[in-house]
Amino acid sequence: MAPLLLVLLLLLLLVHRTAADERQLLMQIKHTWGDPPVLAAWSNGSESGDHCSWPYVTCDAPSGRVTGLSLANTKVAGPFPAAIGGLSGLTSLNLFNNSLTGAFPTSVYRCASLRHLDLSYNYFHGELPASIGRALGQNLTSLMLNGDCFTGAIPTSLSQLRNLQTLELDNNYLAGTIPPELGDLTGLQTLTLGYNEFDVGELPASFRNLTKLKILRARSCNLTGDFPSYVTEMPELLVLDLSFNALTGSIPQGLWNLTRLRLLTIYENNLTGEVVIGDGAFGAVNLVTIDLSANHRLSGPIPEAFAHLPKLQTLNLFYNNFSGEIPEDLCENGKLEYLNVGQNVLSGSIPASLAGCATLKRLILRNNKLFWHGLLLDNY
Repeated sequence: MAPLLLVLLLLLLLVHRTAADERQLLMQIKHTWGDPPVLAAWSNGSESGDHCSWPYVTCDAPSGRVTGLSLANTKVAGPFPAAIGGLSGLTSLNLFNNSLTGAFPTSVYRCASLRHLDLSYNYFHGELPASIGRALGQNLTSLMLNGDCFTGAIPTSLSQLRNLQTLELDNNYLAGTIPPELGDLTGLQTLTLGYNEFDVGELPASFRNLTKLKILRARSCNLTGDFPSYVTEMPELLVLDLSFNALTGSIPQGLWNLTRLRLLTIYENNLTGEVVIGDGAFGAVNLVTIDLSANHRLSGPIPEAFAHLPKLQTLNLFYNNFSGEIPEDLCENGKLEYLNVGQNVLSGSIPASLAGCATLKRLILRNNKLFWHGLLLDNY
């Protein structure tokens, strides 16, 4: 019996020491940020209680190890505290939308159990370390570095994070080419690359391997070449945003068969030709937003199928070359809020159903050859 009691005593001492160490690390984090008021409850005083009860802290109950720090929108400012790297049990770190500065904090490499890392919308700057993908570990499932000031090329080592499901790099100053190695991240569900300073070029062909993608945002990425037809082979896609690029060619017919697609924004490109839906049922019945505006040379009739989308709220076809009449039943779903068909070559009478469309908040028809009760409307 005595050996068993000794083992239990040693375990209790170990847990107590671990808890004390974790508490001290949290205090170091607080001091690095200048003891901000938002962390006033983090205190060494006896009245502050167990550190696992402190705000923004999540623990593993038996051991007292800190497993999560969620400090989004808390206005903490200053450098990244090196003490965070000492929290060896940390699985989730969320520092979204604060005023943290400095280079990418390699001290997080010591958090070997880390699964979720969100450093987005701070003031981190400089190049991302070449070692980032090798050093962050195989447990990582989400990496959010968007809305910072990172420069340089995207490290190809990110492709080694084989369990990654979310990679958000948009709204930085990243340059160079988009690495084809990202196509090795076959478990990705969210990929955002928009508003960076990449070299002119195409989306890598290897992205066709990302068949689990739900969100693909590559707005304003200096993309050229034909519209990437492989997106039609991404059956889970909910959001596709390739706007503000220089993509050419036609919109692939298979895009309209993506049954889960909710938001399609591909405006401000150089797409051409008719919008062809094809024979049979229109598969993309969950579309809420379609924005094909300012491609200048999309032509042919507005697809009648658009009038039968049960969830459609926004349809923007502005500044193209669409012709023919406006489909009669565009408002039949009872959801349409925004319709912009201005700056096309549409003709005929404006459907009476649009005048009685109770949900419609904005209607733009200008610069066509449309009539209302025999009168030509040119500036409506």
